[in-house]
Amino acid sequence: MYQKSIAFASSQLPADLLVSATDLYTEEKGYGFVIEKNRREQELLQLPELNSAFLVWYWDNGKDLSTLVDTAKGVAITASESCTYHKGLPLSFKLKTPYPGSYQVSLTISCEDTDCDNLMIFTGRRHLAARDIFIKAGQSYQASFTVHICDFIPRGKEQVYEDTTLDLTILGEHISLSGLSVKEIDVPVIYIAGDSTVTDQSGCYPYDPGCCYSGWGQMLSAYAKSGVAISNHAHSGLTTESFRSEGHYDIVKRFIKKGDYYLIQFAHNDQKCSELDAAGGYRTRLITYIEEVRACGAFPIIITPLARNTWKGDGSYNDLLLDYAAECIRIGEQYQVPVIDLHEYSMNFVKQEGLDQAKRYFYPKDYTHTNDYGAYLMAGYIASRLSQIEGLNAFFDSATKPSWNPPKTISLPLPPKGYEAEHSSTLPSIDKLERPDDVITRVEFLNDLVKTVGYVPVNVYNDMYPDVAGHEWYAGVVEVSYQNSLVDPKYTADGCFHPLEPVTWEQLVSFCINGYKSRKAAALKEDSVPLAEQLGIIKDSYLPENAVTRKEALYALLALEKAL
Repeated sequence: MYQKSIAFASSQLPADLLVSATDLYTEEKGYGFVIEKNRREQELLQLPELNSAFLVWYWDNGKDLSTLVDTAKGVAITASESCTYHKGLPLSFKLKTPYPGSYQVSLTISCEDTDCDNLMIFTGRRHLAARDIFIKAGQSYQASFTVHICDFIPRGKEQVYEDTTLDLTILGEHISLSGLSVKEIDVPVIYIAGDSTVTDQSGCYPYDPGCCYSGWGQMLSAYAKSGVAISNHAHSGLTTESFRSEGHYDIVKRFIKKGDYYLIQFAHNDQKCSELDAAGGYRTRLITYIEEVRACGAFPIIITPLARNTWKGDGSYNDLLLDYAAECIRIGEQYQVPVIDLHEYSMNFVKQEGLDQAKRYFYPKDYTHTNDYGAYLMAGYIASRLSQIEGLNAFFDSATKPSWNPPKTISLPLPPKGYEAEHSSTLPSIDKLERPDDVITRVEFLNDLVKTVGYVPVNVYNDMYPDVAGHEWYAGVVEVSYQNSLVDPKYTADGCFHPLEPVTWEQLVSFCINGYKSRKAAALKEDSVPLAEQLGIIKDSYLPENAVTRKEALYALLALEKAL
């Protein structure tokens, strides 16, 4: 049995509670483990930003991969009969707390009959707490972490979601969770504002650190000592302006208090907006944040933007963010604000490694967004500089932690041999379709197509098109459509994506057949229009230049879904 001690004076849960493998989390119960079964059944458990942020790969959707078992020392996780692998399954526990705030979490992990090495612990939405832990067979490991629980606006949502749950995830073999205690604590909080290079990113399992998007904000916790909490509010696609206008800064202002810290890193998306040029709107907004945070009694710290792995045709490095990094340094000098020059550090690292070797620290085929290896490296540099700032030097060490080196090559996993996109329909029924006779836009159709074909949603955008900004709701749709070649290059020949233009029948057929061929290799050589007619995507007379209505688009996607 697993014993959980709750130290909340105001909690309705008993102070000591025995928890078994049968205890799956529900909102009514307020505690329990999270596996595929209850995640599927509860809508709120499906939002990565309010949970552990560990997800299955798309080909495992609908499967029960994990089985919880009671051991002599606690609760362990094993692979179910339908699971094709036996490593990298996350053991996740969720606990409702009385209210947002900082908590001290102490846990006990027991090793079974075989040594456990490379144990990893995450809190919240994939915040790394500890890694590379070894536990000898029959022994136990105890650890304590300070975590912060705070309201959040999930990706694709506009309203604030109240978050009062602690998420704890353990990755390791031959281990059981044996004990957990949680108590409220009043400590300094480090609030983080930023973009996709900083934000908390989800990861798929079986866990592979090279194949997880990761922002340095979710790795910084691995370097922090107990007694300081980290609250990451960075989001993909945000600028110094949209972080405020979309409500994220309002959350920080509501919770930040005297003695807290405010780390801020923007520029990747600002540089796409003419009104947010380095010496203009970007500078003005950074200064406003500095003044407002100081008025709250908190301490602002500027982080220069993470460098990309971008190179010119002649083999020289292509620095796309130099003006913004330089402006950060000027503001820091003028307003006496600490500046951590992550841009220079990361750029020098990329130059030293070279294009191909540096790729190992970025998500596969991505030159802007780091994977877990890269985010951990960048967070380590930031932690070393935080250790030199008065007030934070008690919580961070200047000494570097053991390195986390990626393998020589990193490749995304492939679906199992013979896999076909077997999934429940994500499409609405015809009678429940809103605005059926309205013309459907290109990005609305692609959004539904991506789900129908079964591609993995992405939380990043790599700046391909000048008419698509990273903070738009559809930026991730554009990215995944680009990554999977759903859009024929002739439809973006002018360099723009045209997301809000109506879809024509010619485009619809092209998008659908590209998606179909990506799942059915045998169809690669078949012509698009006859194949679309054969699959039922085209039912009536084919008028390529005509715009498609939402109802017509749904019929086409339902036919495609049936064919898959």
